[in-house]
Amino acid sequence: MSDRYNDIMKIAFQAEDGIDEEIIKKFGRVYTDKQVLIKEGEIQQKIFWIQKGNVYITRKMGTKYKVLTTLGAGEIIGEMSFFDKSVRSATVIAKGKVEVLIFSKEDFADIFSASPQWTKRFFISLSHRIKTMIEKLNLV
Repeated sequence: MSDRYNDIMKIAFQAEDGIDEEIIKKFGRVYTDKQVLIKEGEIQQKIFWIQKGNVYITRKMGTKYKVLTTLGAGEIIGEMSFFDKSVRSATVIAKGKVEVLIFSKEDFADIFSASPQWTKRFFISLSHRIKTMIEKLNLV
């Protein structure tokens, strides 16, 4: 078996507990303050798992960006590209130093399908985001 496959399975079954220097070396990336991780309108199928720090999720409104929400450690971003090939719906900008693990669509598919914990994690994250957006819209 390849080292990459073993690393993917380690993440699938051990999540945060499986992250070591080798995994960080293969999948990790550090962004500095105000650096763009994802740009609205791009076609890109990478999935980001935030390890440390926070990011702004923004949408372009005219010539300015409006912050929709802020996400932090443990959140998965770029997940919509996992399910379809649509363009990026928002721009994601680092709020200070941000450390992430970045997966290709194929790697994330292996992680997601190998362990049920990722389905649960994914739905909890989406539920939290929906609740936050509803509260922002004063619908609750």
